[in-house]
Amino acid sequence: MENVTKLFNQATIQKVVAARGIDTTKLPTKEELDHQTIDRANAGVIANRKRYYYRMSVWSGGVPLRFSFNDWQVDKQPNQAKARELGNQAFKLARQLETNQFNVALAGGPGVGKTSLALAIMYQLMGVGQTAMFVSTAELLRLVNEKYEAPDVRQRLLYVLKDMQNVDVLVLDDFGTEGGKPTEKGFYKPVHKDLQTLMYQVANARCDFDHNEVKHITIITTNNTRKQLESMYDGKTIDRLYTKDISCQLLFDNMEGVRSV
Repeated sequence: MENVTKLFNQATIQKVVAARGIDTTKLPTKEELDHQTIDRANAGVIANRKRYYYRMSVWSGGVPLRFSFNDWQVDKQPNQAKARELGNQAFKLARQLETNQFNVALAGGPGVGKTSLALAIMYQLMGVGQTAMFVSTAELLRLVNEKYEAPDVRQRLLYVLKDMQNVDVLVLDDFGTEGGKPTEKGFYKPVHKDLQTLMYQVANARCDFDHNEVKHITIITTNNTRKQLESMYDGKTIDRLYTKDISCQLLFDNMEGVRSV
């Protein structure tokens, strides 16, 4: 009976193969099928990790932002040549970051497009499988201030800290605004002590001191100079986050704010 069933199944399979014009000589082997299964499982793990870190982002107002290099419009700037140069520089850095690790700084006045290009780099890298988090430092300060009265915020900060330390690509947006406005003499006060500690832990964890290089990619956008940031934070924190490589600094000099709100 068992042999009859096998023959019946084989005959049924042959009919299906013939009806659909399947070339049985080109069917995948068991080893190829196993590899395909493993590849799908790995792809699922990568997708889940990307979703997890992205959900842990700290957006201003809780609203995620999206921007790609195709959205960069040079004609919005009076200095279109400079805008085109910055867009090209950001794109080249994004391509390099697909296979290399280094930090990037975007510095200049408000509304000139720093966050837009930082997002474009971030999404470009997510597209090649890297995990990424976007963190508004002003929003992060708000969470630090609220943690004393809200246990759920304290718990969230613990997770945010751990993930900021380990994510492949970390964008620190508006870095320095958490320090507030300068005094009448132009000096900046140090930021909140707890935020200082948190940011130092993040900066430290993202460095590979044995090889004198970064362990993960950190991208900062800031309205401040490096010297101003050093007056707000411990110098070691800025030294670990703000790249010294001029080719990795996008300076929005002579650019005008184009934000319409």
